[in-house]
Amino acid sequence: MNISQMASIEKAPYYHGFLPREDVKMVLKTNGEFLIRISEPRKGEPRSHILSVFHNQPPNIDEETWIKHFVIKCNDNKVFIEKNAFPSIQELVDHHMKTKDSVKDDVLLLKALPRQPWELDHENIEILKKLGEGAFGEVSMGKLKFRKGGKTVNVAIKQAKLSNLTKDQIKEFMGEARVMRQFGHPHVVRFYGVAATTEPLYMVMELATNGALDSYLKKNPDLAIEKKNEMILQAAWGLEYLHSKPVMHRDIAARNCLYGDGRVKISDFGLTRHGLTYQADPNKKAPIRWLSVEVITQRLFSLKSDVWAYAVMSWEIYNNGIEPYPGMMVAEVAQRVLGGYRMELPDNLSLEIKVLIARAWAQNENERPSMAEIALELQRITGIVRPDFVAMEAQIKKELMVANNLTNKSHVRKNKAQKGRLPKGM
Repeated sequence: MNISQMASIEKAPYYHGFLPREDVKMVLKTNGEFLIRISEPRKGEPRSHILSVFHNQPPNIDEETWIKHFVIKCNDNKVFIEKNAFPSIQELVDHHMKTKDSVKDDVLLLKALPRQPWELDHENIEILKKLGEGAFGEVSMGKLKFRKGGKTVNVAIKQAKLSNLTKDQIKEFMGEARVMRQFGHPHVVRFYGVAATTEPLYMVMELATNGALDSYLKKNPDLAIEKKNEMILQAAWGLEYLHSKPVMHRDIAARNCLYGDGRVKISDFGLTRHGLTYQADPNKKAPIRWLSVEVITQRLFSLKSDVWAYAVMSWEIYNNGIEPYPGMMVAEVAQRVLGGYRMELPDNLSLEIKVLIARAWAQNENERPSMAEIALELQRITGIVRPDFVAMEAQIKKELMVANNLTNKSHVRKNKAQKGRLPKGM
């Protein structure tokens, strides 16, 4: 495929770039609905364009068979799947939609799926300043522009250059975006979307004014105990929300939270998993200082192992962001924790909070309180009134939908001339 053909397909509203199979299963819902994407990279092999189509005719209960994936082949500057060749992918799509000619085995193209509200355009993202390095590449400060009225918001942008990443890392990057887009809570970092139509991939999130929580604590060692009590309550609210999904964060620590506008925000969802338990690979490195007894011994994560890590993070907050178990090597930490050792908390901390954190460090996970119980206790102890998080979540999601849908609709209008039918109302 030549450069002009590539540029042309990238402008098509049904082109979804590097959208992985896991996301395709979530967005294609009705028979004949389809999209174009780029194949997942395989070492030594060129990438191909893939036509993904929902096809459940006759109806089949095996969901794994509902999505059909066809490699679009290229020869002599023409593209084809099996039979007819066309000058471009758009003309191939247009032919099958107009004629109702099956792609293969009765698979029809009936409805083009435009990019989702969380699929952003690179042209609307401006990178201003590098903030640091993340697991996938640079993390930068920048601006996200919404087309309606030219409104912009300050954002943090995680970049991922596919040439520098393994297939598993790309899956992890897109998996983190997949997890984040379901959240809407003032104490969970806000997710705006992912730009994946071309390289590098961008994951776009809200920018927390004070950066990482551990850094903020180190720079502000004289915070009042009341402020720190508020911080651990805010973190409890955020983690309680995740657990209600249910989602295990699996890497709760001060370094993985942000602080801005007086709010702690849970962040960094690269290790997050849906469900109540998760058996991790025992050979993979893990942050021992934040791990519970059962995770150290069995690598078995659960909501209650998050509770343990939350208690360690609370210790970090009360100790100005220093590393837990100061003066100990990692091997010693594991040995001492398994033997029943627990870190001491500051003398000026209320006895009730000390007891609550001690309960979160119970050897037996079944004896640890849930995050909902911890939040309730901290509300009682501190006297801080619980906000109406249900209303706040609805408002956050409404704001994101309005902004992103306006962007999405204007993008579709701009590309009206592109061949291929769109759903009604777009």
